[in-house]
Amino acid sequence: MDLPPLRLGPRARLWRSFAGAAAVGALCYTSAYGSNDDFPLGPMTQFAFSVKDDGGAISSYWLEADTAAGTHVALSFDAVGTGMKRAEIEGQMPRIVRDPSLLQGIADGQRRLHPSEPRLTRIYVVQEIKKLKHGKVVSTFKQNRVVWDVR
Repeated sequence: MDLPPLRLGPRARLWRSFAGAAAVGALCYTSAYGSNDDFPLGPMTQFAFSVKDDGGAISSYWLEADTAAGTHVALSFDAVGTGMKRAEIEGQMPRIVRDPSLLQGIADGQRRLHPSEPRLTRIYVVQEIKKLKHGKVVSTFKQNRVVWDVR
């Protein structure tokens, strides 16, 4: 028994058209004037940025640490490694610079997630800045942006 396909009436088509236009309008407005707080209709700036070809700079961050075993390691940027992802670190960078004790949570998370590994004694937030000229990297500069002695 085959039923004939149902067709939308004029009111339903008008309503769906209005809802679609409102969503597209909100997306356009928040893309131009919004912030990450407006997600999913706002920009996700950690994924979408532009850099000038001449004189632009690309900045990136990662975590390194000294361990109780005397080694210096790069910490992984995933929920399994330290409990935080790269976007979370980069998004919280102004707060971390003002209050480096926030890095204690990463040490605590690493200890909880990996109890058999040596504990962290010092955490470094490393910043790398790559300068561009005509779209090519002409210099690279690394610095410890924040250092925290783990408690």
